Amino acid sequence: MNNADTTLHLFESAREALLPLMSAHRFRLGALEYESGNAFAEYWRPGLRLRLVWEGTERSLWMDAAPESGANLIGRWQDIEWQLAGERLPVDRDVSEARVERLLGAVGRYLEGRDAA
Repeated sequence: MNNADTTLHLFESAREALLPLMSAHRFRLGALEYESGNAFAEYWRPGLRLRLVWEGTERSLWMDAAPESGANLIGRWQDIEWQLAGERLPVDRDVSEARVERLLGAVGRYLEGRDAA
């Protein structure tokens, strides 16, 4: 599998795995873009946006969150795994399905914490 295939496969696998979680937490897909080996999908709900990111040069998959109000971002995008850890973590360059599973678990914990607050 070449780099472009790995990119598409991992990103699409993560997008598909996130669908039930996004739906359960009232998110809808707001944007989807593929460009120059990178890809992102934005999920929107009132008060919060999530962004699944594949950065091709770094070969890294992650999820960011940003607050929004009235369909406008009112804060910076921040990596949710870093937010959960309370510190900046090393870049995770795992391109296996295990990376998707770890990311899905982190997104679930992040959203449970926000919904409980």
